[in-house]
Amino acid sequence: MIEPAQFGPPTPSKSRFHYGWVVVISGAVASATITTLLFAFGIFLVPMSEATGWTRGQISLGSMINYIAGAFAALAIGWLVDRFGSRRTMLVGGLVAMASLVLTGQAATLFQFYIFYGLLWGVSRGTFLAPVHVAVGLWFKKRLGVALGLVNISLALGPFLLNPLIRHLITQVGWADAFVWMGVGGAVVLMACISVFRTRPSDKGLLAYGDEPRSPTAGPSPPPRQALFYRTDEPNFFRYATKTQPFTLMILVHFFGCVSHSIPLAHVVAMAQDKGIAPMAATTVLSLMAGSSIVSRFGISVLADAWDGRKAAALASFGQAVGILLLLPAQELWQFYVFAIIFGLGYGGEMVVFPVLNRQYYGMAPIATIYSTQLLGAGMGMAVGGYAGGLLFDLMGNYTVAIWLSFAAGILGTVTALRMVPPFPKREPQPV
Repeated sequence: MIEPAQFGPPTPSKSRFHYGWVVVISGAVASATITTLLFAFGIFLVPMSEATGWTRGQISLGSMINYIAGAFAALAIGWLVDRFGSRRTMLVGGLVAMASLVLTGQAATLFQFYIFYGLLWGVSRGTFLAPVHVAVGLWFKKRLGVALGLVNISLALGPFLLNPLIRHLITQVGWADAFVWMGVGGAVVLMACISVFRTRPSDKGLLAYGDEPRSPTAGPSPPPRQALFYRTDEPNFFRYATKTQPFTLMILVHFFGCVSHSIPLAHVVAMAQDKGIAPMAATTVLSLMAGSSIVSRFGISVLADAWDGRKAAALASFGQAVGILLLLPAQELWQFYVFAIIFGLGYGGEMVVFPVLNRQYYGMAPIATIYSTQLLGAGMGMAVGGYAGGLLFDLMGNYTVAIWLSFAAGILGTVTALRMVPPFPKREPQPV
């Protein structure tokens, strides 16, 4: 069962400030917290290797386990959101996620690291991305692109602002205690956000932003003309959606895109340090990637909502594929900064287009499980790319082959996105 709604029919918000924006802000801060802690892995790679003697490939295997666990957990998380709502799912998942980071700081062996960071953190941290996107989708009938864009900006703003702080924390207390501090601090922030978060407008007795109350005498709305993909009358909509062409191709686009950007996300700090760049300066490359992606996270969300989501996805995937090649000649810090700016624009856009695509193809149907299957593809892509980067470094002694792998995956994502059938054009509701 979902969270109980207030008694009485839903009403438009009487305040100029719609509560949907509270959901956006709280969801954005919670998502930023989880994303910052997740993408900080690249900052820990060299310090952990130096302190423990574990190779980059061995440590990257922990990241691979993390993403695989998160990918398969996403399927269950989608069911939990449809069954119990986003808020309850986030509450339980947030507590487990932060406890897993504290336990990671106590890991004395690779096996313990794989269990605490790989398995436990991987399963639990996924209880935020899909639930927040699904909830925001329910709160906004209009300006959905803007609302999702604000959430997506937060996914970059957190790493952009906090990566240097995490690097400083590692320098001061070591990698193990840094995990403990992140777990405790993250728990405080997440619980504050969840306290004001709501899954759907009916939980507050409200209508979605831009929705209008129906007349008591009005009959049922006519079925939408674009009934090929948008059929809310299906008893089992997920089973129906699996038969549509975009279902499989969106999973593949997410997989290829995540293989492409997971390699620099996990290894660009180590790449820069290998060229003699100081650890804090190398960390700023990762921060600048996140900062640059702010532009495309918002811009692609709005563009996809107003245009054609599949073309927006292809544009972003191609941008990150081209950007990754700038790492091949990079030797100086400024060259890494140029890479970070250009690559970040493509990477940020590739990450955010899927909630809009789902709306364009499936309308207001229940999509939490559908979106979770796409996150399964994304998680597997992150797992393959992140681990491949470390393994190829151990085998080759450099990252050249890994960079070309990232480029190839980005091109495959571009081609796959363009093969999707066009989304249905927007239509204004017909008068009853």
